[in-house]
Formats: sequence, C-alpha cells, structure tokens
Amino acid sequence: MSVGVGLLDVKHSFLLIGLLLTLPFRCEALDTGIEGLSVNGYGTLGLIYNDSDNILYRNSIEQEGSGHGFDVGAESNLGLQIDYIFNQQLNFTTQFVFIDRPEQSFNNTLKSAFLTYHFDNRFEIGLGRLPNDVFMSSEYKNVGFARLWTHLPVAFYGQLAGESYDGAKLSHHLRLGDGVLTSSVWAGRSNFPYDSNGEAKKIKFEPNFGAGLRWENQTWLLRLLYSQARINDKDDPAAAFDDALIQASKFGWPEAASIAGFSINDTWLRYVTAGLSYDKDDWLVQSELSVVKAETSTHDKYASAYLSVGHRFGAVTPYFIVSKFTTLGSRETIPPAPAFITSYQRLQSIAQAASNGIYADQSTLGIGARWDVSQTVSLKAQWDRTWVEKYGDFIFEQKNQIDKQHIFNVFSLTVDFIF
Repeated sequence: MSVGVGLLDVKHSFLLIGLLLTLPFRCEALDTGIEGLSVNGYGTLGLIYNDSDNILYRNSIEQEGSGHGFDVGAESNLGLQIDYIFNQQLNFTTQFVFIDRPEQSFNNTLKSAFLTYHFDNRFEIGLGRLPNDVFMSSEYKNVGFARLWTHLPVAFYGQLAGESYDGAKLSHHLRLGDGVLTSSVWAGRSNFPYDSNGEAKKIKFEPNFGAGLRWENQTWLLRLLYSQARINDKDDPAAAFDDALIQASKFGWPEAASIAGFSINDTWLRYVTAGLSYDKDDWLVQSELSVVKAETSTHDKYASAYLSVGHRFGAVTPYFIVSKFTTLGSRETIPPAPAFITSYQRLQSIAQAASNGIYADQSTLGIGARWDVSQTVSLKAQWDRTWVEKYGDFIFEQKNQIDKQHIFNVFSLTVDFIF
C-alpha cells in the first residue's frame, strides 16, 4: 500500500470493523465433507495511525513503509490453511497468506506446504516448505488471534523477513519432568524478501540450517535456537563499491581497504535466540532475546529483545510491552579521504551514509488491551511510542535522514478472527 490512505479507505476500514462487531461471532471451520480434509482460516482487519511526518512505519522490512496518517494495509491480512490426514502417521499441511506486500505472487502467498511423517510418538520428519522456526511465534506469526498484541514487536520481529524455507526438519519429543522437551534440526534454502523504497527485493539463503530445543508444560514454555545461513545476492551493488574502496587503498587512500566489506554476497549470517512464556493465574508473560552476527566490516552484531506482561480480567486483557533493537557497538565513523581527490571524498560520503543506514538503536513502549468478544473473535487497541536514536532506524524508512533522536507514536486497532 502506498504511504497513507484516503478518507474513503479509512471509512471502509471502520465499516468492516463495525460489520464484524455486529456479527454473532460464530466462525467455524469449513465443512469439506471429505474424510481427513479440513479447511481453516484466520484474518485481521487493522487500522493504524502514524503521527510522524518523516518516519515511514512498518511491521517488517518486508513491507513498504506507511507515512503520516491512517493506513489499513500494515496490520491486515487473510490466511487459509488446508490439512489432510492420510493416516495416523502421515499428514499434509499447506497455508496461504494474503497480505499487503510490494510484490504479489503465488510463491510469496504460499507460506507452507509440507508432509509430516510420524515414525512413532517420539520422532517425526517434515518435508517441503516449512515454517522458519527462528521465533517463538513462527508457526502462527500471521495469526493475530493467537497473540496478545495488535502486532508482533517490531524491534524483535521486524528485522528478519522470510517466514519459511524449502527443506526438511527432524524432531524428537521426550517426556521431561512435567513437560515435553522437543529437540529439532533442520536444513534447506529460503528467500529473504525486503522492501527498498517501494521496490521488492529478495536475497537467497542457501544453505539455511539450524537446531533448537523447546520445553513446555501447561504453565511454561522455554526455547533456545541457533541458525545460520549463507547469503546469495549476486546483484548486491555493494560489491562494486567494495572494489572501488580496495582500488582507492592502492592509490592514495590506504585506510579505504579497512572500510571495504559492505557486500553481503557469499557471507554467513548467524542467529541465536532464547525465549520464555508464562501463563498462569491470569498472568501472561512473554520475552525473547536474540543476537545476530553478520560478516560485514561495519555493524556486524545486533541484539534485540522484548518483554510483555498482561493480566486477564475476564474477557479483557490489558498489557504492556517494551522492546529494544540495537547495534552492539558504537556507530561507525568512516575515516576522512584525501582532500585533494574529489572521487575519494564521494566514496567516503557514500560509505558513511551506508554505515548510518545499517545502524540500529530504537526502543518502544507499547500499552494496549485485548477484548475476547467470542471464542473466535478478538478486538485489540494499542499505542506504541518509539524512540529512535541518531541514525538508528534500521527497520523503519525515512523521507529524510535525521541526524538526531526522534520520537513518534503509532496507534493501532485490530479485529482478529479465526474460522
């Protein structure tokens, strides 16, 4: 969706929300009449308001940014899941997600399509297009009804796109204490889509593999995961820029060689994350922490985390959430180029702008409430206040780059449903 929406779009959004609020709220799975076949779905009707004149808000770097005013695309989606059970050992799952994105295609819409074979109660293997299990909410990332908030914490979930991979996953389940410990290993290849000024871009991760541990009972869920991927981006324009810096180091600007390394093609990205959730006595607590290591010359390590606390009061659950995304280390300052060579001064300026563009330092406080209108429909409202430090908006886009701290607010209202 383009930045902002017209008044008519806002009216349509309110009309749809109002229509849902007048329904009897008895959404049920579609009856296929075929034994073993089930069709379910979910969706979100969302409306946001961004009060910034310069920051283009988005939930993920895959999205196009939304500027000042109202927007109905950033929070809205529609999903459809089809399951077929062949027998007690073998089943098939496929999921389609329709969401606002720069490039619409069947491949982008198809989020999962995989076979699962259960050897016994302990071992299982999945083959096909599988959910990318790097987040605690990976399996229901787009299902608004399954989460407490209007949207996932941007500082944690917004930095990495790509919700699935084509490959295999082997899992083992073990009874441990009063819970179940699940260990898994997986490998495959995936696409990493992102938006650049309204233009759809894509990077390949091949190979892409990892391992994880997950323990859960009726109260706790604890999770630890490691993954890494080799980046394939042969069209990366930064490769030519690195070559120019290396050449400059040989002819009058020796420091330029140490700056080269902006290109991500044929480099490794490593990711470690841990998470926990607690659900007891009407208290809901969830937190995740991650560290990303990239093989680049500047800003090669990033950390992100969030903490959410909510409490149920009948059908209403107020909550707050705090999150942080930051580069580990100070912002890189590119050494000056020889003043008498104009072309080197331009290289230095571009290098500094590129360094500023991949620097991250943002914090968000969110306060909201969820009302479970029925067993299949929820209504949520949330206010987010975000502090972005100097050049720290790696996830968000800007109309004009700001060299000082800036603060903006986003208000969101969603209706989430399942059927």
